[in-house]
Amino acid sequence: MWAMLEHNCPEQLVMKINTLYLTVFTAYKINHLINETAIIYLQANNFVLI
Repeated sequence: MWAMLEHNCPEQLVMKINTLYLTVFTAYKINHLINETAIIYLQANNFVLI
């Protein structure tokens, strides 16, 4: 039986790049949201960051 080889068509490459972009962008936005929330929380409670 022949092994199926993965053929990278341009459409598959675009899909892989889009998936990578969405993964990185989502992680960045979540991290940014957490940082912003922490800063607002600390400012609201008069904590001083050194």
